[in-house]
Amino acid sequence: MEQLLEIKRTGISLERFERLAGRAGYRCAKRTLFLINPIYQYKFGLKPRRQFRLVAGLPYLRDFLTTCGYYLVRQEDR
Repeated sequence: MEQLLEIKRTGISLERFERLAGRAGYRCAKRTLFLINPIYQYKFGLKPRRQFRLVAGLPYLRDFLTTCGYYLVRQEDR
């Protein structure tokens, strides 16, 4: 339970991260979203699962149903 509370305390959603990265002059080169976070395999014995494409395409639903996101960002060409 403590791990879930830690996630809540960070206070940043995927949507907010993407928006802040864009404002800072970065673009998403690659994104991998997970329904079940890969670290949960070691913590809870759950097999990692990538997020469904349909869910990944719906911003606010994506934030609610995604437990982990890995991003590769690049600075935008000026």
